[in-house]
Amino acid sequence: MEVRNSPASKRRIAKKRVRVTRACDACKRKKLRCSGTLPCPTCLKTNKACEYTAEYNRGKPPQVHIAQPSVQGNEQQQKAAAEGGSTPPAPYAHILERYSMPDSQIDNPPSHASPEHQTDLEGHYVGPSSGVSFLLRAQRRLQKYVALPTNTPIFTFGDSPLPDVESNFMLLPPRNEANALLARYFDFAFPTHRFLHQPQVEGWVEEFYRAVQESEAVSPGMRGRRAVVLMVFAQARQGQPDRDQSSVRSLISRFAGTESFPTGLINSRMASAGYFTASEQQLSAETGPVRITSVQARLAQCFYLLSQSRINHCWSLFGTTARLAMTIGLHRARRREYGAKIDHIEAESRKRVFWCAYSLDNYLSAALGRPRIFHDDDIDQDFPTVADDSWILRDRILTPVSTTQSIMLAPLYHARLSVIIGRILHDIYGVRRGGLQAEVSAAAQHGAELISWRQEISNFLDTPNVDLLMLTYQRQYTVLNLAFYHAQILLYRPFILRNFGIISHESPRDGPSNKPVDDYIEICLDAAMRIAAIIRELCEKRRMYNTFWFTHYYAFSAIMILYFRVIQLCAQRGNVEEVCLKYLRRGECAQQDLASCSSHSSFVQRYIVVLEELRQEARTAVNQPLPHDHRISHIGALDYEETILPGEPTLNQTEIAGGLQSGSLVPPMMEGNLSQWEQDLTEDGFTAPGLSGSAEWEEVDSLAIAGLGELDYLFPHIDHPGK
Repeated sequence: MEVRNSPASKRRIAKKRVRVTRACDACKRKKLRCSGTLPCPTCLKTNKACEYTAEYNRGKPPQVHIAQPSVQGNEQQQKAAAEGGSTPPAPYAHILERYSMPDSQIDNPPSHASPEHQTDLEGHYVGPSSGVSFLLRAQRRLQKYVALPTNTPIFTFGDSPLPDVESNFMLLPPRNEANALLARYFDFAFPTHRFLHQPQVEGWVEEFYRAVQESEAVSPGMRGRRAVVLMVFAQARQGQPDRDQSSVRSLISRFAGTESFPTGLINSRMASAGYFTASEQQLSAETGPVRITSVQARLAQCFYLLSQSRINHCWSLFGTTARLAMTIGLHRARRREYGAKIDHIEAESRKRVFWCAYSLDNYLSAALGRPRIFHDDDIDQDFPTVADDSWILRDRILTPVSTTQSIMLAPLYHARLSVIIGRILHDIYGVRRGGLQAEVSAAAQHGAELISWRQEISNFLDTPNVDLLMLTYQRQYTVLNLAFYHAQILLYRPFILRNFGIISHESPRDGPSNKPVDDYIEICLDAAMRIAAIIRELCEKRRMYNTFWFTHYYAFSAIMILYFRVIQLCAQRGNVEEVCLKYLRRGECAQQDLASCSSHSSFVQRYIVVLEELRQEARTAVNQPLPHDHRISHIGALDYEETILPGEPTLNQTEIAGGLQSGSLVPPMMEGNLSQWEQDLTEDGFTAPGLSGSAEWEEVDSLAIAGLGELDYLFPHIDHPGK
């Protein structure tokens, strides 16, 4: 009987197995198999420049072999030479001059180039340990556990739905309630994004009520002012407890069929949605030139949409808002001739509006992994003046008579922090990024800027007795601390993911050259721990609202850091240290706090789905068998007494060594499905996600925040909901 050789056997006989020790920059960045030649087949196929300029940290860099061109390639080169063109392919002409190797030393394709390895449309490796694979598993989990409507417009797909509000129930709130909403807005709503002048808004409220009572005609510019007032009501209403249900129902029944504005609709969410809808109606009817009130109202709507977990809607609206701001020159400082009259209220409003929009642009870019709209080279706008609203008059700015800290000091420093964050996004997360040394240099520069920023306002941020401050100062204290620690996370987290996919197969490098990276990782972890402690304190004092989008996003980023570090340390060192358990404990506690803020189809639900995936892997890493069969049987006996941050809870040893905490770490939509969740994890064969840098962080953030479908363009062969 004749025995035929299998295709695999033929391949082994026909091709010599060669180990490639260095991949080109493009293949290394995307974790693709590479021939190690110049140019490599992948770069030739994609018609991209093939370079070997990335830093090599495994000893002496090996020589780069020049690939032998194919017969077809020789014919094309000879034809090009006959026509006056250069022989080498144009993208590699300047590189080939630096490398010269005999044809006999040309490398064969690597031995690990097996046909079963899959890549996406952009050439990323897709396997059980790839970062994209982890993202796909998270996306499948989101599709299964977070139900979102698929029949929504493309500009809002993946967003939480807003309550349906009947425009027939429109009625302005009583004047005393309007005054209370105004006070709540300026005391609580946006402590560091203060782009409205309180006395001016109070005048607009007076104008609004007078016009409604006297049935005055709408004058030019009035609709923009009304839209601002309605958004103040909408955002202030979110921060107030629901009113008595029976009184609201009777009020709606009483005014059903009228064409005025609503007092409140069943609860705060519906009431705020009613004001938002009324504001949209005012802006849709606006005519004439662009005014600053048009930008203020839309900027307020952007912040409102984020509080309602509608980031795609916000992204679309913010594009219009930012361009309207540039249309009237809010990004430029006004230079007036000497003696010209200045409206100081308008001038300060222009500064405040722009820097709040600039800050929001940075956060949207970081969360979604998309380019910013504002560019630093185009901006020369001055920072807002540190002066309370009562000091700013149309014809002058009064000199303060008190030594009390101005309300505008925190907004000024948040704007300055936003400038540093903008530089971080450009240098660390931009398209044209350098290698490790470039990232270390950028981290050193921006890290020093962050330290200098905090030192300038340390007297406020390190206040020992925060509870003795006014409500506005308390909110500013919390927001600025969270923003600072999150900026540190943005700056240093790429170092945690660097070489994550291969860390379990290599021993850690020690030595002075690695010390800066180790220091940056420690700063990042410390920032994540401090954010988790702040979240714990907010929850203990019942100051955590489900509309705090920024706070939820900060918490999500911090918990991700802690879980990734646990997985990384267990894979790197082969044993479980006390520090791993500390990070795991803090992450689980923060996840529990975050889950308590979950509402229907909110960002938090999506965050928890992704975090639970990582938490399960972190627990697996902690409890998995160690080399030489040294199992983690001693976890329950460890002493967990340690130096903790203020407000940190104490979990008992059973909670640390146990599994799921009866659904306490997951949102309501997952409770009752925990066994199915664990079964899904087992079937997927979850392994440590092989993420490797800032680009992968952006993909994780975007997946959790923007909703479903973010990875569809990479994998068209995968079925997605609604297709």
